[in-house]
Amino acid sequence: MSALSVEFEDVFAGRPDPLESGAADLVTAADAIERATESLRALVDGQESLSTDVIAETASQVARSLSRARRRYRSTGQALQSFAVALRPIQKDAQAALASAEYYEGKTYTLPGEIRRREGDLLRADAVEAPQWQIDQIEDDLWRLRQAQGNAQSELADARQALQSAREKIWAIADTAISTIETAIEDGRDSAWDNWNQFWEQAAGWIGEWAASVLKGILEFIGQVLAVLVAIVIVILLIVLVAIVLAVIVAAIGWVALAVIAALLVGALLLTFLIRDGLRSPQGPIIDKSKDFPQIKRPSDADSANSDDQYTSEDYGDLFEEVGRQDGRGGEEMTVIRVIAITDADGAVIGYRVQLPSTQNWSPFNTDGALNDLSADAMLALFPGLETQYEKAVWDALERADVFENDAPILLTGWSLGGMMAGEISTDPRISGRVESIVTAGSAIDKHASEIDPSVRVTQVNNILDPVHHLELVGYDDGEDERGSNWQVYSPFDWRIHNADMYGELADDLVPAVRPGDEVFFADDVEGTYEQVYEMGYTRG
Repeated sequence: MSALSVEFEDVFAGRPDPLESGAADLVTAADAIERATESLRALVDGQESLSTDVIAETASQVARSLSRARRRYRSTGQALQSFAVALRPIQKDAQAALASAEYYEGKTYTLPGEIRRREGDLLRADAVEAPQWQIDQIEDDLWRLRQAQGNAQSELADARQALQSAREKIWAIADTAISTIETAIEDGRDSAWDNWNQFWEQAAGWIGEWAASVLKGILEFIGQVLAVLVAIVIVILLIVLVAIVLAVIVAAIGWVALAVIAALLVGALLLTFLIRDGLRSPQGPIIDKSKDFPQIKRPSDADSANSDDQYTSEDYGDLFEEVGRQDGRGGEEMTVIRVIAITDADGAVIGYRVQLPSTQNWSPFNTDGALNDLSADAMLALFPGLETQYEKAVWDALERADVFENDAPILLTGWSLGGMMAGEISTDPRISGRVESIVTAGSAIDKHASEIDPSVRVTQVNNILDPVHHLELVGYDDGEDERGSNWQVYSPFDWRIHNADMYGELADDLVPAVRPGDEVFFADDVEGTYEQVYEMGYTRG
């Protein structure tokens, strides 16, 4: 990350797409509130009986409160939508200005050295009384270099001015959005029924601050409320469904028979998994972008990239999104494993990044599809000592990528099952002394805490609503497996529950820069490093 991108990072802090989506949810909520209000007013209209007076009065009060809430939801949603629409082109222009500024800033660093070199050439040419044509050529070079230096400084100044202008435009549209939201908040402060208003009474101190914190606070609050409601509904539905199914079965065959049948089914399934994973090896690699043709990726190639996967990862959020794309390429049919060799300008490998996919095949009867399936989940959770076909494929991929040919440090990363596999292999003697960093999302790896070397940097992003990272099952010791001081665990709240792109966005918000020491696992044009991407695909044997 350049000094300029750090200086103007606030210009790119907002995310127009999710912001616009969240704002649309507010407007939708306003429409729902309006329909509820109409229903309540219909209840009140035409009520003349004394026995219904109390109900009518209560309904009328609720309708008035809902009406005020609707105005606040709609006004806030529309203000945020307008902000997001205006923000998108500003950020696009600012991105072009930043690229231009970084280019010409680089020129201002290199041109003075070139000028000094040619000035030295001119002094030497004068000293040895070189031919006049040679002296003229050097003087022409000096003139062009000085012109280029002046042009670079001018272009850099223009680009910086464009970035500052973008910042001021964002302030202006933020002021407009905040003003609209303030007006909406002030409407109906006396509503005792409106939780939205109660929230803003606590958050009123935010108003007037720069837009990012205000808008982020709004969306986080809404996300939490929706997440809790969704979770409650899902749990209730599952409980009711299970209760109904069990009641029907028990009525038909009795509790004892049900327990016997369930035990036999689960036992048979686990035995099948054990035999399949313990005695057989994976098939492949079906695809093998390894020794002969590793893909070369440089950060500077992003200028000509036409797909997300052509960019190089810069932080943990990029890693989760990249592993999510690996999931998509393999799908149910194939397990795609990536080993990224970070290579210096001289061609020496200085670090490896191992990217492991999550569960993609959910069939318990999968015999020829992807290895990262329900069977791998069950075996890793219940029999962590068993080397599954998925784990065997990981070791094969590491060997094909020449990881064992040197002693370069290793970062293991993945989300969900991929993160669990990262925790599993991190303690294996074949690489444990070289693993310096583990980065996971929504993954249960705490059961390895006592085995992982305390010097290893462990970074976890675990959505509070995500149940997966709580599923330690066999192997977790509450007394021993305590996270060390080198573990950094982030626990945000997101209603999407379990999703690679969600974790990428959360990591961008919570951990915008990689931890000290992890820089070696990311390519950097300034250092001259680049990625050699070894990609291999496997299926069940």
